[in-house]
Amino acid sequence: MDFRVWLQLAEAFGPTNRWFCSEAYRREIDDPELLLIYYIKSGGAADFARRYDQAMAMPNRWYCSEFYNRDIRDPQILWEYYMSHATAGAEGQNPRYGPDGARAELNIAC
Repeated sequence: MDFRVWLQLAEAFGPTNRWFCSEAYRREIDDPELLLIYYIKSGGAADFARRYDQAMAMPNRWYCSEFYNRDIRDPQILWEYYMSHATAGAEGQNPRYGPDGARAELNIAC
């Protein structure tokens, strides 16, 4: 199975999507077809495509190659590097910080 397909199916059938899908249906969902449908319709597939494209793009490839001190082109290594080192803040979407740069948890408490 292609690495990208394997990753996407792992997300669709994983605990996070299973929880959100179960919340949406107000019951526990284990049916793979329902999980896939929910994953696609809720934007999970589009979000995965965006993240995967960024992981395979030149900027991530350059940073990953610098990290390993060699040219990296393997999709699995690029994906793992992206998921462990790239922050949502680099995309301007870091949910841990509020619009003023303060930690989100502090904004909620105030």
